[in-house]
Amino acid sequence: MKKLFMVALLCTMTVSAMAQIKSVDVKANLRGDFGIGAGITMPVLESIDFAPTFNYYFADGCNMFTVDADFHYNFELDQTWTIYPMAGLLWFHNGVDGIGDAKGEDYNKLGVNIGVGARYDINDRWAAIAEAKYQWVDGWDDTFFSLGVNYKF
Repeated sequence: MKKLFMVALLCTMTVSAMAQIKSVDVKANLRGDFGIGAGITMPVLESIDFAPTFNYYFADGCNMFTVDADFHYNFELDQTWTIYPMAGLLWFHNGVDGIGDAKGEDYNKLGVNIGVGARYDINDRWAAIAEAKYQWVDGWDDTFFSLGVNYKF
């Protein structure tokens, strides 16, 4: 039920902000377990972007995902390179799969993101992105790297 609610919330946010969406991101998250992510980027001020992202991780025996709400401060180095420090909040979910009749307990916590990213503009529509991020949640923290593509509107 919570998953359905979060997906509906993200879809509603996306539709309501469609006129303001700057780009769409698709990422591979590399850490102890592999994950994929999809998100959007919306301008807030000239150099500040809001970038919500949904990340799903393929971990054994659990259903793990995060919903990140990060802010990027963009430093344009030249016409093709941009670097950005980022900070934001995240919602972390880890649902342990039960075996047989046993049921696992869900772990839902709010946390904090901090990191840095870089974007290389391939052309006027496509860019390659790389990010390093530290996520802290009470009782759990992790550092991971993301590689992906960015489609600009």
